[in-house]
Amino acid sequence: MRKVDSKGRIYLSPSFRGKRVYLVRGRGFLVVAASRAELQEVLKKLYGRSFLEEYLSLLRELGEPTLEELEKSTRRRSWRKLEEYS
Repeated sequence: MRKVDSKGRIYLSPSFRGKRVYLVRGRGFLVVAASRAELQEVLKKLYGRSFLEEYLSLLRELGEPTLEELEKSTRRRSWRKLEEYS
């Protein structure tokens, strides 16, 4: 368990200092992984194959995206999916 400070930060163990981590924010949870492989494994367990495939497709499309690029692309893809059901 970690406490979120007044600025919304969570402090991880010192072993993560200076390293790149991978994040996925879900409804009411946040997944932090040290590698893409570990993140993929967790997502597969949480969401099943379809979410994992969608996430990997998004990463292939963007390469190493910034958080802003990832959020923008996710919104576009979500709208496209919703339009398919209209």
